[in-house]
Amino acid sequence: MKRLASAATLLYWLASFGGLVLLYGVSNWLPSMMRSAGYDLGPALAFMVVINVGGIVGHLAAGKLADRFSAPRIVTLWFLITAVTVFLLGVHMPLPLTYLVVFLAGAFLFSAQSMLYAAVAAGSDDRNRATAMGWTTGMGRFGAVLGPWIGGQLAAAHNETLGFTVFAAAGFASMVFMLLSQAPGLRAPRRTAAGEEAAQEPVSA
Repeated sequence: MKRLASAATLLYWLASFGGLVLLYGVSNWLPSMMRSAGYDLGPALAFMVVINVGGIVGHLAAGKLADRFSAPRIVTLWFLITAVTVFLLGVHMPLPLTYLVVFLAGAFLFSAQSMLYAAVAAGSDDRNRATAMGWTTGMGRFGAVLGPWIGGQLAAAHNETLGFTVFAAAGFASMVFMLLSQAPGLRAPRRTAAGEEAAQEPVSA
């Protein structure tokens, strides 16, 4: 039982790490990467507004869907869609289409990480839920440091557009980690603070 919990916990940590590499890398370097992809300064800065508006809408939708279909499933799908949309930003498209892709990227990018914490809460015992969320958040912060650093290194090498591929790969890796965390062999029964077994099927916290 403890081995199963440890494996699932490690997968959550890795998913959080990759998610924050993606989130902080994109949110800090998006204007620079878009400029490198051939967009003018004005639209490149406007993309920051659009991606954050998408984040607002994405959180509202993700919360509702996580309550209905379970947070782990939504997080897995969200990371996959985020990886695809971020990768597409490296392809120079007509400006209206680019705005749409940036909006979609924001809708899934920010809410994926938030729903990850909901998934951790749903998969934890009442006795250690706060500890699990604290450790997942803390380990993920290494990604929050690494993401902007990667963007800076790519900018220094005048290869900012490679960031779209790198950060998309981080999102894809987080999707894989979340998918593995839901393997039947890792779904040990959860227990409440009173020691009672809870249902195995996770729901959003």
